[in-house]
Order: sequence, then C-alpha cells, then structure tokens
Amino acid sequence: LLAGRYLCEAIGKRTSSILGLSMIYDSLDNRARPSRGRAMSVGVDVAGLGGSVKYARLRGNAKQFWPVGKGFIFSVSGEAGAIKSFESSSTLGRDSVRLTDRFYLGEPQIRGFDIRGVGPRVFRKPFVAGVDPDGTGPLPAPLILSTDRNQWSDDALGGKYYYLTRAELEIPLGTGAKELGLRPSVFVDAGAVFGIDSPTLQPITLSYTQICNGVGTQGYVTAPVGSTTVPSTPPLPATCIATGDAVVAGSAFQEFFVGNSAKPRLSIGIGVNWNSPFGPFRIDFAKALLKQDGDDTKSFTFNVGTQF
Repeated sequence: LLAGRYLCEAIGKRTSSILGLSMIYDSLDNRARPSRGRAMSVGVDVAGLGGSVKYARLRGNAKQFWPVGKGFIFSVSGEAGAIKSFESSSTLGRDSVRLTDRFYLGEPQIRGFDIRGVGPRVFRKPFVAGVDPDGTGPLPAPLILSTDRNQWSDDALGGKYYYLTRAELEIPLGTGAKELGLRPSVFVDAGAVFGIDSPTLQPITLSYTQICNGVGTQGYVTAPVGSTTVPSTPPLPATCIATGDAVVAGSAFQEFFVGNSAKPRLSIGIGVNWNSPFGPFRIDFAKALLKQDGDDTKSFTFNVGTQF
C-alpha cells in the first residue's frame, strides 16, 4: 500500500552481463566548448551472455555546430533509442523490460521538465473529504478524488523507446563576461519516451485499522477500477461491537496510467553556462509548450558538469 507494485517489481537480485559495441565519428574543434564540427555515434548493447538479464539495446545520436558570425554559435542535436527484451513476462500487465533497464527523460535531457518528468507513469490519487451536499450535517461529506498533485503518489515507469532533439543558439557577450566564462543561449527541446505495455492497475483500495478488544489489525478492501463509490470497511465481529470497539479507516486511493504517448513534448528557454573556478555550471529557465497528461514540468534547473 505504500509503494506501487510497479516499483516493487524491481526489488530483488539480478546479474547483467553486457557486451557493447559503439561506432563514433567526431570532428568537433573542442570537446568542452565546440564552435564547429559534428559528432555522431551508434551503439548496441546485448545483455544475456551470462547473467539473468537478457535484452538488446540500440542507441544513436548526432550533433552539429556552426559559427554563424559575430561570435554566435548555432547547434542542433538528436538522439534516439530502443530496447528489446529476450525474456517473457509471466505476469499479466507487466512489461518484459525491467523498470531499471528502460529509458527515462526529463531534467537535464529535456529542459522544462522535472527529473524523469516525461513519459509513462502511474498516479495514485487519494480520496479526500468533499463538501456536504446539502449543508445540513452532521452526515459525513462524500469522498472525492484529490485534485492536489502534491498529494498524489507518482511512479515514473520509463519506456522502451525514446527520441530527443535540440536546437540552441549561443549568444556572445562582451570581453568582461567572456573572461568570466559566461555563455548565455536560447534553446528549443523536444522529445518523448514511450512504448511500455499498459500495467494492470490496482483496484480502488481502502486501507484501514480494525480495533478489536484493544488489538489493532491492519488490512484493506478493494472495489473494481471504475467504481464510483469508495469501498466500505468490513463488518466488525460481534464481540468487538459489544465492547464498543470500532473500525478506524485509513486512506483510500485509485490508480491512473498516463503519459504513454509518442507525441513530442516541446519546451523553449534561455540558459547560461559558466566556467567557474569550481567547475562548469549551467542554469536554465524553460517553459513547456507541449506536454501530455501526467508530465511533470519544471521552470528552473541547475546542473553541474559538462556534457560530452
């Protein structure tokens, strides 16, 4: 009840024996701060030559940089990947590719979205007290699904396929800013991760604590997905009723599977690279223009390090 089974499925021990092959072409003039040239790579990883995990994973990426005059540098990049499992899932609603082997997208790959904020996920929305329909009381108000996302449990599930594209224009500054290592830019990011099998959602569930003769017992009752009413707690034994004990209800929730779409997510923004004395930093402010149900957006990101 505390974590979805989609995360619990990742619990356990496994061994991966992976053999990989990559083909790389690189003509960039500078690996840390390129201004012209291109880099491309294609890689294949195969797991299953020993170990308990079996899959094949393909990835490819390419990027190009052009100086466009007066210190401006324009760049475009793209990447994509796919993974195929050689194992069969014995559980209905469980994808054959393990949660830990899937692709994920979000910060910092696609700016304007949170970490693992793009792609398939399961929300667990709790039921909360609504409004007394006639205002007379003291009858309890009906239970309704919470609309406050801060109250939802959010399990990012990743995907078997992904793509990501970027276009960025680096803007030159004066000599002083250049000496400080400041390099602002404007950018557009687009991408998606998708393709997992739809999981079997847990039915509407009400957890409770049953008190009988001073002893508490935890349990839960369920109702089918799509039910319009919250499950009732089970009846108390007669001995408990005689002693005045009661059922203390806990929380009820319903699960929703969203975000498993190949439609592009799109964001635009501005950022600043700073080659500080402590190492490279990057700050980005981005706005998500296109998103899908369930995506988790984020306007401000701060990252340390250099991408190669």
